[in-house]
Amino acid sequence: MTLQLSAINPKVTVHNGKAITTSQDVADYFGKLHKHVLAKIESLDCSREFKTANFSAVVVKIQAGFNKRDSKAYEMTKDGFLFLVMGFTGKKAAQFKEAYIAEFNRMESELHSAPKYQPQTEAHEKFSNKDTQNLARIIALMTQNFRFRDAWNNAIWYALREVTGIPSPYPMEVRLVPSIASECERIWHVTEALQDVIADAEKTAIKRIIRKRENADKVIDEIETLLSQTTQDNQLMLNGALSNWHKAELTHFLQRC
Repeated sequence: MTLQLSAINPKVTVHNGKAITTSQDVADYFGKLHKHVLAKIESLDCSREFKTANFSAVVVKIQAGFNKRDSKAYEMTKDGFLFLVMGFTGKKAAQFKEAYIAEFNRMESELHSAPKYQPQTEAHEKFSNKDTQNLARIIALMTQNFRFRDAWNNAIWYALREVTGIPSPYPMEVRLVPSIASECERIWHVTEALQDVIADAEKTAIKRIIRKRENADKVIDEIETLLSQTTQDNQLMLNGALSNWHKAELTHFLQRC
């Protein structure tokens, strides 16, 4: 009898310049329960250094009935994946491993063939530690009211690296402060508007579901519709005015150049 590969394809993505997959993707592809893959990762007989370098715990949203809830998962590198699947035995598992490794190799090949950043030969003043701390403080102000602050912070740093064309870990340059401030202002418009919508959603839930005991599913559906409409209306967000104290933070930052 011919064994068929999984109906889904191996899923490998890029995060922080590395090809990675997730414990959920591995579970889906190999037809295993995610909780069993998590248990396998957490019981791996490897050094702490190897585990830290190749496995990273993350929080993901999963469907639970009609709602979504937070769940733990792991991102892993190719080395982490290989260490994990050593214990997956059998001819079918071997075929699955080969397909997954081939996808890792394909993604890594794309990464290596991408144009590499070359630092400018002309000397430009680099950010000092104080400059970096000031920028980090501005980013923290943008994200302070979000639940997934680390994810927001990482995304904003990524956006700033993209707009300046300077990848991590190279230091930012003082000459690019206006571009950085402009991107921060763009993002701040979005975070302010989104935080206002989230606050309104919480007030609605408190008033209608908790106090008035209205149908929870109905109210949550209305809130989700409101959030969806707001996130799609980017122009509304970008046209809003920043708080005066946020403007002051960016004005102070611009004085660096």
